[in-house]
Amino acid sequence: MTRRLAGVEGPHADASLETGGAPAAAAAVAVVLVHGRGGTAEGLLRLADEFYRPGAALLAPQAVRSNWFPAGHDAPVAANEPALTSAVDCVAVTLDAAAEIGIPPERVVLVGVSQGGAVVSEFLRRRPRRYGAAFVVSAALPGDDLTERSVAGAAEGEATDAGDGRDLADTPIALDSSEDDPYVPVERVRATAAAFRRGGAAVDLRIDEGDGHGLSDATMARIGDRIAALLDGRGDDRADG
Repeated sequence: MTRRLAGVEGPHADASLETGGAPAAAAAVAVVLVHGRGGTAEGLLRLADEFYRPGAALLAPQAVRSNWFPAGHDAPVAANEPALTSAVDCVAVTLDAAAEIGIPPERVVLVGVSQGGAVVSEFLRRRPRRYGAAFVVSAALPGDDLTERSVAGAAEGEATDAGDGRDLADTPIALDSSEDDPYVPVERVRATAAAFRRGGAAVDLRIDEGDGHGLSDATMARIGDRIAALLDGRGDDRADG
């Protein structure tokens, strides 16, 4: 099912939302899927068959022209504005769609792959609170100097909609990448993990050997396990993830 993502301004004002999985009446968990550069929401929904669990609604925003922001993820943030902010807003409106069917952020699993992982990372940085989980795959925070990028509420004192207004409140965040990823240097992934730890997340950093880029079988299995944990009531264990 496709619908327009109402309420988004800027370059992604005409973005759409693809949905699948459990119908609203049967959904107890939502999985937000954010595709990479040149990818599609529909393609990521198909991949989600590998980790789908009954009772999970699948929500996948589609970037305008399949591109969330124009420059590289390692460019200065200003070089990717206003598209980056518009992309973050797409994720926020997708969570609003989950709330409309009765699923709060604490029961939402965010999955971002490649450029979509950069968008999910920036969403978490700007809007810290407790989420069900996040998987940042083959990606890192956008920006040229990640040592200066911190979770907004934790480091900068900005007002947020977080539970305590300050941090990620032990949200399980998995960062999965590879040593020789051709697009995302491993140092940037490690710096992203450090930023999220400073922001109060429960970070699980996994760097595989080789040059793989994208969702691996192991990562998809872990996503499925996290969805299952939320569905059976283990998902609010702050040590889980």
